Amino acid sequence: LGQSIGKSSLSIKNLWASSKKSSTCKQDLCIGVDEVSINSTGRMSGFVELSDVSVRTSIEWPSADRQEHKAPLIQAAIGFGRITAKTALDYQPVAFADIEAFNFLMYNVRDGPHAPDRLKAILEGEKVYVFCTATSPAQAVGLYQAFDRLIHEKRTAYSQSMGDLDKQLKRRSIGRTQAKSGPSPPAPIRRHTTERSKSKFPITLDTDVMVMLKSVCFGAFPGTFFDNQILKMEASEIQARFAVGLEDERVHSNLSMTLGQLQVALAQVKRVSVPKTLGDISIEEVISSATGAKGGIILRVPKVIASMQTWQQPQSNNIDFIFKSLFEGKVDVGWNYSRISFIRGMWETHSRTLASRLGKPLPESAVKITANEQSSATDNTDKPKAPGEQGKITAVVNVPQLRFEYTALEPPIIETPQLRDMGEATPPLEWIGLHRERLPHVTHQVVIVTLLEIAKEVEDAYERILGSS
Repeated sequence: LGQSIGKSSLSIKNLWASSKKSSTCKQDLCIGVDEVSINSTGRMSGFVELSDVSVRTSIEWPSADRQEHKAPLIQAAIGFGRITAKTALDYQPVAFADIEAFNFLMYNVRDGPHAPDRLKAILEGEKVYVFCTATSPAQAVGLYQAFDRLIHEKRTAYSQSMGDLDKQLKRRSIGRTQAKSGPSPPAPIRRHTTERSKSKFPITLDTDVMVMLKSVCFGAFPGTFFDNQILKMEASEIQARFAVGLEDERVHSNLSMTLGQLQVALAQVKRVSVPKTLGDISIEEVISSATGAKGGIILRVPKVIASMQTWQQPQSNNIDFIFKSLFEGKVDVGWNYSRISFIRGMWETHSRTLASRLGKPLPESAVKITANEQSSATDNTDKPKAPGEQGKITAVVNVPQLRFEYTALEPPIIETPQLRDMGEATPPLEWIGLHRERLPHVTHQVVIVTLLEIAKEVEDAYERILGSS
């Protein structure tokens, strides 16, 4: 791939495929691979290894006597046993990843001859571990820019060689023929028209997506993977579901989430051994030390159950909603001024390196955390203090205000979490700058609106590939 990137090799072990087609217009395809590995050397180095990869697709076309629906019934499944990855740029490690037991299933359902299609998708995963440094995003942008330059150079060289070839051929006969006949009329522009564009409803395809993850851990080192501290977020037993469709000529969306436990910590790490070259750092050692890091809890949230349903008329900004949020247990909070300052330093390093790589300043952050130095930064004790004993720490979240008018069909159930050390004396969320009454509005504008846009793109792709639903 040139000196700016390096050399890559692809290795596949035990690849097999099986295809079966029956007389009822049904076709099945199965593909399996024992192991796939990609190794790179040079400026970009590292590897990606996949094991136990399986792909299965099935398609069944409607029979000739059932022409109500032209779209076929499809089913697609893909999964792998494990994927490990290590990426380095300029001989500096960028990121490590270890993902196990992922399976994705997607299929459409048709309940009757005149019923609309329903698209369903299920994603299941055992564990997701990803670790990087504060400068990893800037390094990733640098890698993207290197690939972009390579593609641009190849295209430029190709265009130049084709131009030189045309000059050498000197197709005079073609030129005289075109001169006599005149320029050909431009081809008409085909515009893709979907069934949804003819409808007054923004979404006509019922979509249902479910995600289930047992363990997720994301960590960021402040400088290098040899530092003795890591900011990491751990979550377990994650279940999320989003469904959208038409109900009484209104777009109905249903978002639900269950979180077993969420923990954010600035933990102490057992330092990994320094190899002869930085690119030879062991992925097993980094993941083992990062996942085993303990202490420094900033926030630990117990089991959370949240759900929100919305109803919206086409071409209307009025949102009817039902919102519920429950906590099963008490919250542990251990943030103090020293930890906030440390995280600020990591964020400034990330912003500075990324802005330098992009060549322009980054937009203002949507989250601002302000802390009072009343809890002295020189205090070496790592014990978290109660909110009344330390300086006030305030979180400000800037959410883009969209023009929606909200109507609660039921009084929102928003349970206030209690601190483990304070119990009933826990101050309200407004004490740190969070307003409970705005939580349903923020959830809709940040999460549901984004998911609705994705659902529209999925429906457009569904119609382009399979036909009208």
